[in-house]
Amino acid sequence: MADIRERDQPGTVPRPRRDSGGRGTRTGSPGSQDAGEDALAWSVAAMSGALRRIGDSSGADVPQAVAAATEAVWWVTVVDAAITRHYPAAYGGALAALDPAARRAVERSVAGLRFIRGQLGYSADPGDFIQPAPGAPAAAWTWRSVPPPSPQRGTVRDTSPYREYRTQLAGRPLTEALTLTAGFLSRIHTAIGNRRRGTAGQVPSAHIEASRRAMPVRP
Repeated sequence: MADIRERDQPGTVPRPRRDSGGRGTRTGSPGSQDAGEDALAWSVAAMSGALRRIGDSSGADVPQAVAAATEAVWWVTVVDAAITRHYPAAYGGALAALDPAARRAVERSVAGLRFIRGQLGYSADPGDFIQPAPGAPAAAWTWRSVPPPSPQRGTVRDTSPYREYRTQLAGRPLTEALTLTAGFLSRIHTAIGNRRRGTAGQVPSAHIEASRRAMPVRP
């Protein structure tokens, strides 16, 4: 798992607070905006590619499948952070367009994936979160139920990300929350591009309906 952990270290893959998905690059000038939007488009493509790799994995190579799932978590959280920072109105509008159950499913899924991202490379190994199913493809594997993380000395632990992980991800297929959130983010990215080109500036109603049907939310 060393190669997975190295990906989360400074100086390897840019963290979203620096420049992935355009964070830290947008200063207001047209050139910097274009650079940030190009970086976001690249991050969205990387996110989609990571999800395809999970779907293509037979599950026979466990480390490879775990690496694919970890990469997908990384890119979903990168894209989510970039859009919420640079396009908060588009993000909020897309959430508001969903019915309450679908909105909760998206918000809980994102929080659960952030929880995984926050634990990797620090107090957890990628395999700690994933339950392989013998003979099944990686897409059919599930997220494990894990104990709550220990609070760091001198800090107050925020239990909400862990709670959302336990509620929305634990015991469910790897691709369920990833596909839901990636689809939601991809539709926002498409709407942002349409608005820049002078076409429809809102998330299409067909895409909204797709999110409503994508995944049931647990009570």
